Amino acid sequence: MPGRRKKRVTKVTAFLPHSVDLTKLKSSNTLNVEVRSADDLLGTLLLGRGSVQWWPGGNKKYSLRKNWRAFAEMLSQHMGK
Repeated sequence: MPGRRKKRVTKVTAFLPHSVDLTKLKSSNTLNVEVRSADDLLGTLLLGRGSVQWWPGGNKKYSLRKNWRAFAEMLSQHMGK
């Protein structure tokens, strides 16, 4: 049997604040979600009361930031709705 390819596992870790009530992105109640493939950091998703921010892995300077309405519209467009 030829060599088997190692299956890459995506790992998603959420760092939950003490409460689920989201506040501003810079506060302690921001929900941070790390997305990894094996040991590689794909990016970090920050969820706040007013917006969502995606920081690609290894990037400390540029992020994609959308308010919740714009984020929902972006997802709907991507899904073809």
